[in-house]
Amino acid sequence: MAGKSYSYIVLVTLIVFLSLGAASSILQNHFADRMAQGYLMEYCLSTAIVQVLLSLLVMWIMKRNNLFYKNEFTSKGLWKGLKLGWLAYIFAVLLFSLNYMGQDKTLFITPNPLYVLIVLFSALATGFLEEILVRGFVLNAINVKLLNVKDGTKKAMLWSSMIFALAHFFNLVMNPNFLPVLANVIQAFMLGLYLAAIYVLSENLLAPSIIHGLIDFASFIFYAILSPEALSKMMSGTQAAVSSGQILVTFFVQIAITVPFLIAALLMMKNVKQKVPKEVI
Repeated sequence: MAGKSYSYIVLVTLIVFLSLGAASSILQNHFADRMAQGYLMEYCLSTAIVQVLLSLLVMWIMKRNNLFYKNEFTSKGLWKGLKLGWLAYIFAVLLFSLNYMGQDKTLFITPNPLYVLIVLFSALATGFLEEILVRGFVLNAINVKLLNVKDGTKKAMLWSSMIFALAHFFNLVMNPNFLPVLANVIQAFMLGLYLAAIYVLSENLLAPSIIHGLIDFASFIFYAILSPEALSKMMSGTQAAVSSGQILVTFFVQIAITVPFLIAALLMMKNVKQKVPKEVI
């Protein structure tokens, strides 16, 4: 099977990310009043539905380009992939704990179970879309182009993780502060390489999707357990001002806590062999 050009791969990735960004912007404007009052569930649910629809689009593109491998969407390899994700579970717990301890406890409320489910759905939809796009499409498309290149799969993992990371610069639209966005980009590369290793070693796309979703859930859950008043302040940006020194410290802390993912990814990559799709055997 002939591989698609790199420009095609990048174009598809940009279209999907831009489509998600445009949809998110439209939904934010539509639910602006509700979000300003601290009610985010309508926005979370609507965004999740958009992500599911975009995931279906990516799956269609994968099928059109012979990159959809049915066995990677089954239980085969799922448990192996989930076991490889042990570091992510520790990270998710630490992320939740640190954010929880940093909040005024009077701002928390007894969560509505339906809201928790909506937030979980939103987190898993985010994880699935990004994994099926970056690992399922981008990594596999680059891997096909590098089938006859030494360490082609490892290079495909690196390039797909880089594309995944650079796409996070779109966050500048929502957050004009460069350093926090740059930290997010660097984190995305390290986490992306880790998820790519889990995907390639397990040969299962559901495993990294679930792991990715659980990491996002550790942050998204606060939409369901903080009071509308606290969320309203968060959305309106009326939190206490942060000094440049605090921003710099936060930047290095964000990088430091994600470095273990990079180390784990590099260790797992030692066991990565050339990924040969069944379609080209």
